[in-house]
Amino acid sequence: MKLFLRFGILFLLIVSFLIYLYNLIEPVPVKKISIATGRESGIYYKYALRYKKLLEAEGIAVTIVKTAGSLETLKLLNKKEVDIGFVQSGTASLEDKKHLNSIASLYFEPLWIFHRASLGKVIYLNELNGTRLSVGEKGSGTLALTEKLLAQTNLNNHVTLFNLDINSSYSYFKEGKLDTFFTVLSADSLLIQEILRDKELNLIELKRAKAFTEHFPFLQVHKIYEGGLDLKRDIPSEDVALLSTTATLITGKEVDKTLIRLVIKKIKESSPEGSIFPSPNYLEIPIHPASEKYLLYGDSFLEKIFPYWIASNIDRLKFLLIPLLTLLIPLFKSIVPLYRWRSRAKIYKWYRELDRISENWESFNTEELEKAQIELEALGREIRSKTDVPLSFKWEYHTLQHHIDNVIERMSLKRFQL
Repeated sequence: MKLFLRFGILFLLIVSFLIYLYNLIEPVPVKKISIATGRESGIYYKYALRYKKLLEAEGIAVTIVKTAGSLETLKLLNKKEVDIGFVQSGTASLEDKKHLNSIASLYFEPLWIFHRASLGKVIYLNELNGTRLSVGEKGSGTLALTEKLLAQTNLNNHVTLFNLDINSSYSYFKEGKLDTFFTVLSADSLLIQEILRDKELNLIELKRAKAFTEHFPFLQVHKIYEGGLDLKRDIPSEDVALLSTTATLITGKEVDKTLIRLVIKKIKESSPEGSIFPSPNYLEIPIHPASEKYLLYGDSFLEKIFPYWIASNIDRLKFLLIPLLTLLIPLFKSIVPLYRWRSRAKIYKWYRELDRISENWESFNTEELEKAQIELEALGREIRSKTDVPLSFKWEYHTLQHHIDNVIERMSLKRFQL
């Protein structure tokens, strides 16, 4: 019993030590995450609601934080006030690239430049001289991108600039207060499709779009084919090539990699089959290692077998595999000898009784021999009723009974001689 107690205490100490190492090496992630989006009316917010539902199904508490746009989101990420955020490529600074990581690019976001149809056909940005332009609201990705593009043109001081969101820009245009407005928005936006149907507005297709992509690597030329947005209404009415950024999901480097892997896993699962997104390409900020690994290799062997959090915790245990084996191999090796000892101990304890009863029996008189025989016969019955040993140790059990019978027989012979 004492040996078993010591064995149990040793086992508990080993388990406690492993649990301590487990939490020391890689603490269990907090199951909550905050997501910065654009305005509630924007596509980023809609995507965030979708991801919120998927993550909450995995037991993650999700908080959505609305912002004015990508620049404000980047500020929140740098201040560690949010964990992940939707950011338009082309808005990040050098500092952002040092302190943040991308999770993935999610979809293309064309740069739409609308102008009053009465201005005629416009194919160069410097043809907008003398007009009233909305270049995006402060804190938005549209403003950050537009400022970069306009800095490469010959616009002069006759331009009147406004900082308006897309809804206000369109309202200002309808009221005659605006001639041109820029916006970066998904082609799936209902507002974009409404604006494209407005006969008083034309869409600028920049002649030097490809040249802009050479100067700004985060930009792509994104072609929308005739009728691509609405076949019935033939929107757009002809093929159009636009400059396009990508919507990206950005995170701070301190966010737990287990959460990042879960986020990209859920994004991937919710994406249309055959889509190139989510993608490790088209990124302005370096990709997070956990996200890159998932996008390259997909689910791990454990994730294909177990629910995500079980697989994740098993994976974390790999850091303890070597010390675990080092401790447990000797422990398991001791089980067989311990089992043997325990099985034999059930028999050996009766030998002590046999020795006690029959000690110096050869010097007993007739009464002492009779008394010893009665005790030995009782001992044999007790052993048969109380002793249960495995089959592999039955030979020792029967040997014990044979020894008892042998001593009884010899005592009987001595009594007969006396």
